[in-house]
Amino acid sequence: MNGHGQVEGLTRQRLIRHGLAAAVALVGRLELSAREPAVLSNRGNLLVHFPAAALVARVATLTAWTRREPFQWLAREVAVARYVAGRGGPVVPPAHGVDPGPHWQDGFAISLWEHVAPAAVSGPPGPQECGALLARFHAIARDCPAELGYLSPATEQVSDALAVIERERLAGAATIARLRAAHARALDDVGRAAGEAEPIVLHGDAHPGNLLRAGQGGGRRGWAWVDLEETSRGPAGWDLATLTARYDEAGGRAALRAYASELAAASGLAAAARAAAAPIPELAALAPFRRARDLEAAVWLLCMAHLYPERYADLARVQLAAVLAATEQ
Repeated sequence: MNGHGQVEGLTRQRLIRHGLAAAVALVGRLELSAREPAVLSNRGNLLVHFPAAALVARVATLTAWTRREPFQWLAREVAVARYVAGRGGPVVPPAHGVDPGPHWQDGFAISLWEHVAPAAVSGPPGPQECGALLARFHAIARDCPAELGYLSPATEQVSDALAVIERERLAGAATIARLRAAHARALDDVGRAAGEAEPIVLHGDAHPGNLLRAGQGGGRRGWAWVDLEETSRGPAGWDLATLTARYDEAGGRAALRAYASELAAASGLAAAARAAAAPIPELAALAPFRRARDLEAAVWLLCMAHLYPERYADLARVQLAAVLAATEQ
């Protein structure tokens, strides 16, 4: 089912209000307690905690406005998270004891997740721990049998967002043409950078802000990846470029070293064989992925700025200017 018909005519305030009502209705339909729902976040998606049911509903609201098939994005996320969690991997798992979905409810795509109470921490883990956590995720997710598509953040996400930008006239025709040309070049560059490497299962949005430190509750502790909504198959360089973009050069290199070491260890190799089996990627080799990621961010922010100008308008202007300037070089 296509998501635009349900959400494209709604303002942000109505998206949130209607999304919350849909989450309450879904939990009730599944014969769970929907008492005292609490909104945890209302950014790209609406996250609603239902304490009596010990779960969190993830409602595609703003993200559904930018995507042709919001249900499909949530379905891929649930499939990969369930696979990785079932093998002890570092992810917050989908809800158990009930179908995690995704479900359609009153025009919204909604998935259900185990509620994991976050621990009190001062910030995200450092570069080395992040690199190791990403390697652990990649190693465990590798054999996930789900149909995930190829590099969805760089392909579907950008093309769908450009369609919205054109439909809603969020940018002029000349700007849209430049963005489409930049998209074609970015995909060509990513294809060359990926070479013959075998695609793996990607997180898709693997930056440190998408790691949650679980507290004592629920039997889970330690860092876990969240927000796998952009998961797909593709070259590891996509996730590595996303991860290292948050660090300076020294931090990026530390993250890549930890990633390579942990990936080899997860493959059961002896220490002496690890360097040859999993060479440390070069930061420079990640540049094509980073450019594609920057383009994805620019078109996404343009869409978000239309619905949420006070939060995203300035960021969108800066990101768009940077991407357009790069097309002139």
